[in-house]
Amino acid sequence: MKIEDAVTTVTAEANALVLCLGQPVIAYHVTEIMREADLEHARRMQLALMRRSIEALVDDGLEDVAAERFAAQFDGRVGSAWRLLHGSDGVAH
Repeated sequence: MKIEDAVTTVTAEANALVLCLGQPVIAYHVTEIMREADLEHARRMQLALMRRSIEALVDDGLEDVAAERFAAQFDGRVGSAWRLLHGSDGVAH
């Protein structure tokens, strides 16, 4: 998997977040997470993106619980894509 493919996988069906934050913002942050080879640092970046995502969704009118549920699903996709991209060797392919 390439970084571009990982970003596409993560952002597919993330319409609410893309509308709130904008495709370029989401793509930038997800791309930076996918480029990070260190699992711990990538996870910290991912958690920061999820916090900002929840805030943006709530600011845009989504209820807290719905925003958290959406962010959790998005978080899972980011983590899955990172693992696919980096595989067990921790090196981007």
